[in-house]
Amino acid sequence: MHVLRVGVLGMGVLGTGCARGTGASTQPPVSHEAERGATEAFVEGGRDSEPPLDPRAVLAQAEVALGADEAARAVALFGRALASEGLPPEDAAPAWIGLAQAHEKLRDCLAAVRAYEIYLQRFPQGEHVVLAQARRGACEAELEQWDRSVLTYHAIAERSDQLPSVKVEALAREGYALFMLDRMDEADARLALADVVHDQAVEQHTERFSNTYFVGMARFYRAAILHRRFRDVEIRLPEKVMEAAFKAKLELLVQAQDAYNRAISAKHMFWVSASGYQLGHLFSELYDALMYAPVPEWLDERQREIYFEELKKQLRPVVTKAIWVFEKNLETARRLGYESDFIERTETKLGHLQAVLLSDEATLGQPHPYLTRESSEAIDAPGGGEGNESVTASDRKLFVPRPTPL
Repeated sequence: MHVLRVGVLGMGVLGTGCARGTGASTQPPVSHEAERGATEAFVEGGRDSEPPLDPRAVLAQAEVALGADEAARAVALFGRALASEGLPPEDAAPAWIGLAQAHEKLRDCLAAVRAYEIYLQRFPQGEHVVLAQARRGACEAELEQWDRSVLTYHAIAERSDQLPSVKVEALAREGYALFMLDRMDEADARLALADVVHDQAVEQHTERFSNTYFVGMARFYRAAILHRRFRDVEIRLPEKVMEAAFKAKLELLVQAQDAYNRAISAKHMFWVSASGYQLGHLFSELYDALMYAPVPEWLDERQREIYFEELKKQLRPVVTKAIWVFEKNLETARRLGYESDFIERTETKLGHLQAVLLSDEATLGQPHPYLTRESSEAIDAPGGGEGNESVTASDRKLFVPRPTPL
Protein backbone atom coordinates (compact mmCIF):
# COMPACT_ATOMS: atom_id res chain seq x y z
CA MET A 1 0.00 0.00 0.00
CA HIS A 2 1.39 3.34 -1.03
CA VAL A 3 2.09 5.70 1.87
CA LEU A 4 1.53 9.42 1.45
CA ARG A 5 4.91 10.79 2.46
CA VAL A 6 3.75 14.34 2.77
CA GLY A 7 1.85 16.46 5.24
CA VAL A 8 1.51 15.27 8.79
CA LEU A 9 3.44 12.07 8.18
CA GLY A 10 6.88 12.64 9.67
CA MET A 11 5.85 15.96 11.27
CA GLY A 12 5.30 17.76 8.00
CA VAL A 13 2.77 20.51 7.37
CA LEU A 14 0.58 19.93 10.41
CA GLY A 15 3.52 19.15 12.63
CA THR A 16 5.58 22.30 12.34
CA GLY A 17 5.14 25.51 14.30
CA CYS A 18 2.08 24.16 16.08
CA ALA A 19 0.36 26.71 18.26
CA ARG A 20 -0.91 25.64 21.63
CA GLY A 21 -4.47 24.43 21.41
CA THR A 22 -7.36 22.82 23.20
CA GLY A 23 -6.77 19.25 22.14
CA ALA A 24 -10.51 18.64 21.72
CA SER A 25 -11.21 14.92 21.47
CA THR A 26 -13.47 12.88 19.21
CA GLN A 27 -12.79 9.73 21.25
CA PRO A 28 -14.08 8.56 24.67
CA PRO A 29 -11.75 9.51 27.53
CA VAL A 30 -9.00 7.00 28.21
CA SER A 31 -9.15 5.61 31.72
CA HIS A 32 -6.12 5.52 34.01
CA GLU A 33 -6.25 1.72 33.84
CA ALA A 34 -6.14 1.80 30.04
CA GLU A 35 -3.33 4.34 30.14
CA ARG A 36 -1.27 2.13 32.41
CA GLY A 37 -2.00 -0.80 30.13
CA ALA A 38 -0.83 1.18 27.13
CA THR A 39 2.61 1.50 28.68
CA GLU A 40 3.06 -1.55 30.87
CA ALA A 41 2.23 -3.88 27.98
CA PHE A 42 5.50 -2.85 26.34
CA VAL A 43 7.78 -3.03 29.36
CA GLU A 44 8.37 -6.77 29.09
CA GLY A 45 9.67 -6.42 25.54
CA GLY A 46 11.91 -3.56 26.58
CA ARG A 47 13.74 -5.61 29.19
CA ASP A 48 15.55 -7.63 26.56
CA SER A 49 17.39 -4.52 25.45
CA GLU A 50 18.59 -3.89 29.03
CA PRO A 51 18.49 -0.10 28.89
CA PRO A 52 19.77 2.02 31.78
CA LEU A 53 17.36 2.56 34.64
CA ASP A 54 17.38 6.34 34.19
CA PRO A 55 14.04 7.00 32.35
CA ARG A 56 15.57 9.93 30.46
CA ALA A 57 18.33 7.69 29.16
CA VAL A 58 15.71 5.12 28.17
CA LEU A 59 13.76 7.87 26.38
CA ALA A 60 16.90 8.95 24.51
CA GLN A 61 17.45 5.37 23.34
CA ALA A 62 13.81 5.18 22.26
CA GLU A 63 14.20 8.28 20.12
CA VAL A 64 17.32 6.86 18.50
CA ALA A 65 15.49 3.60 17.75
CA LEU A 66 12.57 5.52 16.25
CA GLY A 67 14.89 7.54 14.05
CA ALA A 68 16.58 4.33 12.90
CA ASP A 69 13.21 2.80 11.94
CA GLU A 70 13.53 0.18 14.68
CA ALA A 71 9.86 0.62 15.47
CA ALA A 72 9.31 -2.47 17.63
CA ARG A 73 12.28 -1.63 19.83
CA ALA A 74 11.14 2.00 20.01
CA VAL A 75 7.70 0.89 21.24
CA ALA A 76 9.29 -1.19 23.99
CA LEU A 77 11.63 1.60 25.06
CA PHE A 78 9.00 4.35 25.01
CA GLY A 79 6.72 2.07 26.99
CA ARG A 80 9.44 1.38 29.56
CA ALA A 81 10.20 5.09 29.93
CA LEU A 82 6.52 6.01 30.34
CA ALA A 83 5.99 3.22 32.89
CA SER A 84 8.74 4.69 35.06
CA GLU A 85 7.60 6.88 37.95
CA GLY A 86 10.76 8.95 37.60
CA LEU A 87 10.00 10.35 34.14
CA PRO A 88 9.41 14.15 34.43
CA PRO A 89 6.13 15.48 32.95
CA GLU A 90 8.00 17.59 30.39
CA ASP A 91 9.56 14.39 29.03
CA ALA A 92 6.37 12.36 29.19
CA ALA A 93 4.68 14.55 26.57
CA PRO A 94 7.14 13.87 23.70
CA ALA A 95 7.36 10.25 24.87
CA TRP A 96 3.66 9.73 24.14
CA ILE A 97 4.12 11.31 20.72
CA GLY A 98 7.11 9.06 20.05
CA LEU A 99 5.21 5.98 21.19
CA ALA A 100 2.32 6.83 18.86
CA GLN A 101 4.66 7.37 15.91
CA ALA A 102 6.40 4.06 16.59
CA HIS A 103 3.02 2.33 16.49
CA GLU A 104 2.31 4.05 13.17
CA LYS A 105 5.54 2.66 11.75
CA LEU A 106 4.33 -0.78 12.84
CA ARG A 107 0.98 0.02 11.19
CA ASP A 108 -0.82 -0.56 14.48
CA CYS A 109 -3.27 2.30 14.11
CA LEU A 110 -5.47 1.33 17.05
CA ALA A 111 -2.52 1.60 19.41
CA ALA A 112 -1.38 4.83 17.76
CA VAL A 113 -4.83 6.41 18.19
CA ARG A 114 -4.82 5.40 21.86
CA ALA A 115 -1.40 6.95 22.43
CA TYR A 116 -2.32 10.21 20.68
CA GLU A 117 -5.54 10.36 22.66
CA ILE A 118 -3.70 9.97 25.96
CA TYR A 119 -1.33 12.76 24.97
CA LEU A 120 -4.24 15.09 24.12
CA GLN A 121 -5.99 14.35 27.41
CA ARG A 122 -2.88 14.72 29.57
CA PHE A 123 -1.38 17.71 27.73
CA PRO A 124 -4.30 19.77 26.33
CA GLN A 125 -2.05 22.83 26.07
CA GLY A 126 0.95 20.86 24.85
CA GLU A 127 3.35 21.82 22.10
CA HIS A 128 2.27 18.98 19.80
CA VAL A 129 -1.52 19.25 20.12
CA VAL A 130 -2.23 19.95 16.45
CA LEU A 131 0.23 17.27 15.36
CA ALA A 132 -1.41 14.72 17.67
CA GLN A 133 -4.88 15.66 16.44
CA ALA A 134 -3.83 15.43 12.80
CA ARG A 135 -2.04 12.12 13.19
CA ARG A 136 -5.01 10.74 15.12
CA GLY A 137 -7.29 11.84 12.26
CA ALA A 138 -5.06 10.09 9.74
CA CYS A 139 -5.10 6.90 11.80
CA GLU A 140 -8.87 7.12 12.12
CA ALA A 141 -9.09 7.32 8.33
CA GLU A 142 -6.73 4.38 8.00
CA LEU A 143 -9.11 2.43 10.26
CA GLU A 144 -12.01 3.69 8.11
CA GLN A 145 -13.48 5.53 11.07
CA TRP A 146 -14.57 8.22 8.66
CA ASP A 147 -16.98 10.03 10.99
CA ARG A 148 -14.26 10.49 13.59
CA SER A 149 -11.74 11.56 10.98
CA VAL A 150 -14.20 14.20 9.72
CA LEU A 151 -14.60 15.65 13.23
CA THR A 152 -10.86 15.64 13.88
CA TYR A 153 -9.90 17.47 10.70
CA HIS A 154 -12.87 19.82 10.90
CA ALA A 155 -11.60 21.01 14.28
CA ILE A 156 -8.14 21.66 12.84
CA ALA A 157 -9.49 23.42 9.75
CA GLU A 158 -11.59 25.77 11.89
CA ARG A 159 -8.63 26.98 13.96
CA SER A 160 -7.70 30.59 13.25
CA ASP A 161 -4.06 30.26 14.28
CA GLN A 162 -2.78 27.94 11.55
CA LEU A 163 -0.97 28.54 8.28
CA PRO A 164 -2.97 28.32 5.02
CA SER A 165 -1.14 25.11 4.11
CA VAL A 166 -2.34 23.53 7.36
CA LYS A 167 -5.92 24.54 6.61
CA VAL A 168 -5.69 23.25 3.03
CA GLU A 169 -4.45 19.86 4.22
CA ALA A 170 -7.08 19.59 6.95
CA LEU A 171 -9.88 20.59 4.56
CA ALA A 172 -8.67 18.16 1.88
CA ARG A 173 -8.52 15.29 4.38
CA GLU A 174 -11.91 16.23 5.83
CA GLY A 175 -13.40 16.36 2.33
CA TYR A 176 -11.87 12.97 1.51
CA ALA A 177 -13.46 11.42 4.62
CA LEU A 178 -16.83 12.97 3.72
CA PHE A 179 -16.45 11.59 0.19
CA MET A 180 -15.91 8.12 1.63
CA LEU A 181 -19.09 8.60 3.68
CA ASP A 182 -20.96 9.46 0.46
CA ARG A 183 -21.82 12.90 1.87
CA MET A 184 -21.05 14.53 -1.46
CA ASP A 185 -22.51 18.02 -0.97
CA GLU A 186 -20.63 18.47 2.32
CA ALA A 187 -17.47 17.04 0.80
CA ASP A 188 -17.64 19.41 -2.15
CA ALA A 189 -18.09 22.44 0.14
CA ARG A 190 -14.99 21.59 2.23
CA LEU A 191 -12.88 20.69 -0.81
CA ALA A 192 -13.90 23.94 -2.51
CA LEU A 193 -12.89 25.88 0.61
CA ALA A 194 -9.45 24.23 0.49
CA ASP A 195 -9.03 25.61 -3.04
CA VAL A 196 -10.15 29.08 -1.93
CA VAL A 197 -7.71 29.13 1.01
CA HIS A 198 -4.86 28.11 -1.31
CA ASP A 199 -5.69 30.68 -4.00
CA GLN A 200 -6.03 33.49 -1.46
CA ALA A 201 -2.71 32.62 0.14
CA VAL A 202 -0.96 32.63 -3.24
CA GLU A 203 -2.63 35.87 -4.33
CA GLN A 204 -1.90 37.65 -1.05
CA HIS A 205 1.61 36.15 -0.68
CA THR A 206 0.81 34.97 2.85
CA GLU A 207 2.52 31.63 2.31
CA ARG A 208 4.51 29.94 -0.39
CA PHE A 209 3.29 26.38 -0.92
CA SER A 210 6.34 24.16 -1.27
CA ASN A 211 4.12 21.15 -1.99
CA THR A 212 0.82 21.15 -3.86
CA TYR A 213 -0.18 17.60 -2.95
CA PHE A 214 -3.24 18.56 -0.91
CA VAL A 215 -4.29 21.24 -3.40
CA GLY A 216 -4.31 18.56 -6.09
CA MET A 217 -6.11 16.16 -3.77
CA ALA A 218 -8.90 18.65 -3.03
CA ARG A 219 -9.37 19.40 -6.72
CA PHE A 220 -9.27 15.73 -7.71
CA TYR A 221 -12.07 14.77 -5.33
CA ARG A 222 -14.20 17.71 -6.44
CA ALA A 223 -13.86 16.30 -9.96
CA ALA A 224 -14.61 12.82 -8.63
CA ILE A 225 -17.89 14.06 -7.16
CA LEU A 226 -18.95 15.35 -10.58
CA HIS A 227 -17.75 12.09 -12.12
CA ARG A 228 -19.95 10.13 -9.73
CA ARG A 229 -22.94 12.31 -10.56
CA PHE A 230 -22.23 11.78 -14.26
CA ARG A 231 -22.40 8.04 -13.69
CA ASP A 232 -25.63 8.31 -11.74
CA VAL A 233 -27.52 9.70 -14.76
CA GLU A 234 -29.32 6.73 -16.27
CA ILE A 235 -30.26 6.76 -19.95
CA ARG A 236 -33.59 5.04 -20.50
CA LEU A 237 -36.70 5.13 -22.65
CA PRO A 238 -39.07 6.78 -23.52
CA GLU A 239 -37.25 9.01 -25.97
CA LYS A 240 -38.20 12.26 -24.21
CA VAL A 241 -36.66 10.98 -20.97
CA MET A 242 -33.65 9.73 -22.89
CA GLU A 243 -33.10 13.13 -24.47
CA ALA A 244 -33.11 14.86 -21.06
CA ALA A 245 -30.69 12.27 -19.67
CA PHE A 246 -28.29 12.76 -22.62
CA LYS A 247 -28.29 16.49 -21.99
CA ALA A 248 -27.70 16.13 -18.25
CA LYS A 249 -24.92 13.59 -18.80
CA LEU A 250 -23.12 15.79 -21.32
CA GLU A 251 -23.33 18.82 -19.01
CA LEU A 252 -21.82 16.82 -16.14
CA LEU A 253 -19.10 15.49 -18.44
CA VAL A 254 -18.06 19.04 -19.33
CA GLN A 255 -18.03 20.04 -15.66
CA ALA A 256 -16.03 16.97 -14.64
CA GLN A 257 -13.58 17.51 -17.50
CA ASP A 258 -12.97 21.10 -16.37
CA ALA A 259 -12.56 19.94 -12.77
CA TYR A 260 -10.00 17.24 -13.66
CA ASN A 261 -8.08 19.80 -15.74
CA ARG A 262 -8.04 22.08 -12.71
CA ALA A 263 -6.61 19.24 -10.62
CA ILE A 264 -3.93 18.79 -13.27
CA SER A 265 -3.12 22.52 -13.01
CA ALA A 266 -2.00 21.97 -9.40
CA LYS A 267 1.06 20.31 -11.02
CA HIS A 268 1.55 17.55 -8.49
CA MET A 269 2.47 14.51 -10.54
CA PHE A 270 0.52 12.00 -8.47
CA TRP A 271 -2.72 13.90 -9.02
CA VAL A 272 -1.78 14.79 -12.61
CA SER A 273 -1.55 11.09 -13.46
CA ALA A 274 -4.67 10.27 -11.44
CA SER A 275 -6.68 13.01 -13.14
CA GLY A 276 -5.38 12.11 -16.59
CA TYR A 277 -6.41 8.51 -16.13
CA GLN A 278 -9.85 9.39 -14.78
CA LEU A 279 -10.41 11.95 -17.53
CA GLY A 280 -9.73 9.34 -20.21
CA HIS A 281 -11.98 6.95 -18.32
CA LEU A 282 -14.71 9.61 -18.28
CA PHE A 283 -14.81 9.73 -22.09
CA SER A 284 -14.78 5.94 -22.23
CA GLU A 285 -17.80 5.86 -19.94
CA LEU A 286 -19.63 8.38 -22.13
CA TYR A 287 -18.95 6.19 -25.15
CA ASP A 288 -20.32 3.11 -23.36
CA ALA A 289 -23.38 4.98 -22.09
CA LEU A 290 -24.30 6.10 -25.59
CA MET A 291 -23.33 2.87 -27.36
CA TYR A 292 -25.39 0.79 -24.95
CA ALA A 293 -28.31 3.19 -24.58
CA PRO A 294 -31.72 1.56 -25.18
CA VAL A 295 -32.48 1.00 -28.87
CA PRO A 296 -35.93 2.00 -30.13
CA GLU A 297 -38.10 -1.12 -30.14
CA TRP A 298 -39.62 -0.39 -33.54
CA LEU A 299 -36.32 -1.00 -35.38
CA ASP A 300 -36.14 -4.30 -37.27
CA GLU A 301 -32.95 -6.40 -37.48
CA ARG A 302 -31.56 -4.64 -40.56
CA GLN A 303 -32.38 -1.21 -39.16
CA ARG A 304 -30.60 -2.12 -35.92
CA GLU A 305 -27.45 -3.00 -37.86
CA ILE A 306 -27.54 0.34 -39.66
CA TYR A 307 -28.24 2.09 -36.35
CA PHE A 308 -25.11 0.70 -34.69
CA GLU A 309 -22.87 1.39 -37.65
CA GLU A 310 -24.03 5.02 -37.76
CA LEU A 311 -23.68 5.30 -33.99
CA LYS A 312 -20.09 4.06 -34.15
CA LYS A 313 -19.26 6.76 -36.72
CA GLN A 314 -20.82 9.47 -34.59
CA LEU A 315 -19.08 8.27 -31.40
CA ARG A 316 -15.65 7.73 -32.93
CA PRO A 317 -14.53 11.27 -31.89
CA VAL A 318 -15.36 10.35 -28.27
CA VAL A 319 -13.10 7.29 -28.21
CA THR A 320 -10.46 9.25 -30.14
CA LYS A 321 -10.59 11.91 -27.41
CA ALA A 322 -10.16 9.24 -24.73
CA ILE A 323 -7.14 7.82 -26.56
CA TRP A 324 -5.63 11.30 -26.87
CA VAL A 325 -6.04 11.91 -23.12
CA PHE A 326 -4.39 8.59 -22.24
CA GLU A 327 -1.54 9.28 -24.67
CA LYS A 328 -0.94 12.71 -23.13
CA ASN A 329 -0.92 11.16 -19.66
CA LEU A 330 1.74 8.67 -20.75
CA GLU A 331 3.74 11.33 -22.58
CA THR A 332 3.83 13.60 -19.52
CA ALA A 333 4.84 10.77 -17.20
CA ARG A 334 7.60 9.54 -19.50
CA ARG A 335 8.98 13.02 -20.00
CA LEU A 336 9.27 13.46 -16.23
CA GLY A 337 10.38 9.89 -15.54
CA TYR A 338 7.32 9.32 -13.36
CA GLU A 339 5.92 5.87 -12.64
CA SER A 340 2.76 4.92 -10.78
CA ASP A 341 -0.12 2.49 -10.84
CA PHE A 342 -2.03 5.07 -12.87
CA ILE A 343 0.59 5.02 -15.60
CA GLU A 344 0.42 1.23 -15.80
CA ARG A 345 -3.35 1.41 -15.97
CA THR A 346 -3.15 4.08 -18.65
CA GLU A 347 -0.98 1.84 -20.84
CA THR A 348 -3.42 -1.06 -20.42
CA LYS A 349 -6.44 1.11 -21.12
CA LEU A 350 -4.83 2.71 -24.16
CA GLY A 351 -4.11 -0.69 -25.70
CA HIS A 352 -7.70 -1.78 -25.09
CA LEU A 353 -9.20 1.32 -26.71
CA GLN A 354 -6.97 1.02 -29.75
CA ALA A 355 -8.03 -2.62 -30.13
CA VAL A 356 -11.68 -1.60 -29.96
CA LEU A 357 -11.21 0.83 -32.84
CA LEU A 358 -9.78 -2.01 -34.94
CA SER A 359 -12.66 -4.35 -34.20
CA ASP A 360 -15.13 -2.97 -36.72
CA GLU A 361 -15.31 -6.13 -38.83
CA ALA A 362 -15.83 -8.41 -35.83
CA THR A 363 -18.69 -6.24 -34.55
CA LEU A 364 -20.33 -5.30 -37.84
CA GLY A 365 -23.91 -4.25 -37.14
CA GLN A 366 -23.36 -4.71 -33.38
CA PRO A 367 -22.18 -2.45 -30.56
CA HIS A 368 -18.46 -2.32 -29.82
CA PRO A 369 -17.27 -4.11 -26.69
CA TYR A 370 -17.50 -2.00 -23.54
CA LEU A 371 -14.57 0.37 -23.20
CA THR A 372 -14.76 0.36 -19.41
CA ARG A 373 -15.56 -3.26 -18.61
CA GLU A 374 -12.75 -5.27 -20.11
CA SER A 375 -12.15 -8.41 -18.11
CA SER A 376 -8.38 -8.03 -18.14
CA GLU A 377 -8.40 -4.85 -16.08
CA ALA A 378 -7.76 -5.16 -12.36
CA ILE A 379 -10.33 -3.56 -10.10
CA ASP A 380 -9.13 -1.71 -7.02
CA ALA A 381 -11.70 -1.22 -4.30
CA PRO A 382 -11.57 1.92 -2.17
CA GLY A 383 -11.08 -0.13 0.96
CA GLY A 384 -12.39 -3.08 2.89
CA GLY A 385 -14.96 -1.22 4.91
CA GLU A 386 -18.42 -2.40 5.82
CA GLY A 387 -20.87 -2.27 2.95
CA ASN A 388 -18.16 -2.21 0.30
CA GLU A 389 -19.66 -5.35 -1.27
CA SER A 390 -22.44 -3.21 -2.73
CA VAL A 391 -20.03 -1.01 -4.70
CA THR A 392 -20.07 -1.96 -8.36
CA ALA A 393 -16.86 -2.85 -10.15
CA SER A 394 -17.30 0.13 -12.47
CA ASP A 395 -17.76 2.49 -9.52
CA ARG A 396 -14.63 1.26 -7.76
CA LYS A 397 -12.47 2.44 -10.65
CA LEU A 398 -13.19 6.03 -9.68
CA PHE A 399 -11.13 5.77 -6.52
CA VAL A 400 -7.41 6.27 -6.66
CA PRO A 401 -5.57 3.01 -5.84
CA ARG A 402 -6.06 3.56 -2.21
CA PRO A 403 -3.10 5.25 -0.59
CA THR A 404 -3.21 5.08 3.14
CA PRO A 405 -4.33 8.44 4.54
CA LEU A 406 -1.30 8.33 6.85
